[in-house]
Amino acid sequence: MHDLSKYKNLKAKSKSSDEDEMVEDSIRMFQSHLPYFESIKTNRIIKVFLDESIREPKYYRTVLQGMDSLSEGDAVIFSIDSYGGMLDGAVAIINAIENTEAEVHASIEGVAASAASMIALAAPSLSVAPYATMMVHCATFGAFGKQSDVMSHASFVDKQVRTLMGEVYKDFLTEKELEDLFIGKEFWFDSDEIVQRLDKRQELQEKRAKAKERVVGTKKKII
Repeated sequence: MHDLSKYKNLKAKSKSSDEDEMVEDSIRMFQSHLPYFESIKTNRIIKVFLDESIREPKYYRTVLQGMDSLSEGDAVIFSIDSYGGMLDGAVAIINAIENTEAEVHASIEGVAASAASMIALAAPSLSVAPYATMMVHCATFGAFGKQSDVMSHASFVDKQVRTLMGEVYKDFLTEKELEDLFIGKEFWFDSDEIVQRLDKRQELQEKRAKAKERVVGTKKKII
């Protein structure tokens, strides 16, 4: 049998005692050394899988709220494999892309057709998988009611669609292709052609930005 008597007068050291000693050590350290202050920043990343039909705006409410809560340094990643869907839903996502403070990247993993192609091209950064495809066509919609109301609604939607598509597809499609798009022509692109058109779009945008800088510089000299 083991002799336990030598342990009977020992007292267990409590956790609080250890913590008190650590605090005292820290105080002594800061008294003899310059203290520093530390802050921790955690970047958030939201990944959204658009791998079904684009639906009505309320379906994306939590996604839109999440994007609105992001700050500079955060990121949103859209993984796209969709044949398109409702234009209103695409517009809600595009507005969120333009308004968020986070960096936004889209990746075409399979098909980006119709409304899904608009979301992809609205992203500031876009990557294309090797066998990805894109389909672009004009919007399809319907209306019912009095003839005057139907005609008024059709005219309004036509103007809205032309403005939106003109901005989203600018420099990705040529002016002639945009005209053909509005009269009903459909365009299909494989991954190589998507990348080529994205490169061309970037070149045109950079040229336009440089030309704008020159104009602003000239105005400053005149002033």
